[in-house]
Amino acid sequence: MKHILTTLLLSLLTVGAQAQQNPRLERCGNSTARIVANGKPMLMIGGELGNSSASTPDDVKRTFSHLHQMGLNTVLVPLSWELIEPQEGAFDMSSLDTILNEARLNELKVVLLWFGAWKNSMSCYAPEWFKRDLKRFSRAHTPEGKPVEEASSLSKNVLEADKRAFCRIMQHLRDHDAQEQTVIMVQVENEIGMIEVPRDYSADATRMYQSAVPQQLTDYLKKYQKSLHPYLKEKLQPKAQAGANWPQLFGDDIYTEEIFQTWTYATYVEQIAKAGREIYNLPMYVNVALNSRDRKPGQYPSGGPLAHLIDLWHCGAPSIDVLGVDIYDKGIKSWLSKYHLPNNPLFVPEIRLDDKDAMYALYAFGHHGAMGFCPFSIEDYPLTTATNANDWKQMDLSQDDQLNAFSTVGSSRSPLVASYRLLRQAEPLILERQGTKDMDAVLLDNEQREAEIVTPDGIRLTVKHSYTLGWEPGAKDAVWPETACIILRLAKEDYLVIGSGVVVTFSPAESSATWQKGDKRIGLAKCEEVEIVDGRQQIVRHLNGDQTHQGRHIRIPVGAFQIQHFKLYRY
Repeated sequence: MKHILTTLLLSLLTVGAQAQQNPRLERCGNSTARIVANGKPMLMIGGELGNSSASTPDDVKRTFSHLHQMGLNTVLVPLSWELIEPQEGAFDMSSLDTILNEARLNELKVVLLWFGAWKNSMSCYAPEWFKRDLKRFSRAHTPEGKPVEEASSLSKNVLEADKRAFCRIMQHLRDHDAQEQTVIMVQVENEIGMIEVPRDYSADATRMYQSAVPQQLTDYLKKYQKSLHPYLKEKLQPKAQAGANWPQLFGDDIYTEEIFQTWTYATYVEQIAKAGREIYNLPMYVNVALNSRDRKPGQYPSGGPLAHLIDLWHCGAPSIDVLGVDIYDKGIKSWLSKYHLPNNPLFVPEIRLDDKDAMYALYAFGHHGAMGFCPFSIEDYPLTTATNANDWKQMDLSQDDQLNAFSTVGSSRSPLVASYRLLRQAEPLILERQGTKDMDAVLLDNEQREAEIVTPDGIRLTVKHSYTLGWEPGAKDAVWPETACIILRLAKEDYLVIGSGVVVTFSPAESSATWQKGDKRIGLAKCEEVEIVDGRQQIVRHLNGDQTHQGRHIRIPVGAFQIQHFKLYRY
């Protein structure tokens, strides 16, 4: 009888696990999306670990505890092939198990980064047995026939070895994480792309380059000709005949060589991702090293999932959900716009670690409806910033003790920690408004000190850098720091402003330059600093006096990170 009951209980648990949906990507409008895990949508308010910061159990334990205190809900963690399969055919999942266990203990969701055949173009995280066997696992070549330290994307042996290891990982996740759903997304390879040269010039690659473009791609180009990325439209040769090869269809230059290389990478990644999803269906993405600073293909990683090559990736790798953008260059607004496309939700899996990220995160989530925002090497970011003469080393305080020391040593949360704290509080409200006109954000700096948001209520919110008032000491500085805020519309003429370093004024959107009889003005009915706890606003303080300049504006000074609730009225 006991045996029967045990069997029945196991069967019920199995059925329950199967009935529960896997983590998935949920679309919100045309160009936004979010992850749904354990049945609930979430923003990935996260960070990415340095390449080797999860290579030992001690590293993982120490790092994950720090990230939990920072307020992250998601961590992007490298998983390298050399640790998973140190000897060919002998798999070791202990590093993955450590990641799963420590993430659960620290209430973190995980995005796994598969460092397989390529990491930053190179095959540096492949196992030693793979690297040494050049006969089986061939390399890409330069025009002179020189091998480069990058596995060939046309090698069946490379593909099968890479895929076998990846599938073992997906099988392990299916068997050991389907119920907990600790891992919510997987990155396939890392910043894939050909460096040093625009394409592989091996004999096999050159033969393929001079052969007819695959029908799979030509059919796609014909089907989606009206919505192709402008770059690809321009590359298509109007006089190309059926059966044209790559130079004939796209023109004979290094940019066509990049298009060709893109196709080989995309179709390679598709075979990896498709095989993995057939075992355990999780959302998957690829990340990109940017084509910045006027570099040419090969000077930047040629053939990666760049925005202007998005159609090749959509056609060649339909099992990939998102092209994620890694940002290490100036021009944050431009880069976010290039990768927030009608056919690509915005995800920032890497960005240079900097205090500015506090503002960039607000802007990415509020203006672009980002799925996630994850500064790189996040484990190196401090919890707090000392504001007196002593820094943390002089005070001999550990990271674990810093958050308990704000009031006694004149310190405050570091900007990114403070920003993430606000985002975590407002996360349900942000999720509800993704893809709607009830949310927007502004990012201000030394060059752009003012922006406008027109709300569905017909109210113009003019958002300025708080230094424009001239009241704060830093206003006299030659260079002003970045500031940002998210504006959420809760109901008619009812809003939240979330951010730092902004002053918000209000007027009718339709107001004329000169006052006319019958015109109405917008007034401030109430303003409160609030915290959001368990989905409910808790008033920290009322702000209808000097803090609002007697009702003239809403203000959050530079250095302060606040949520303010304000209601407007017409008179």
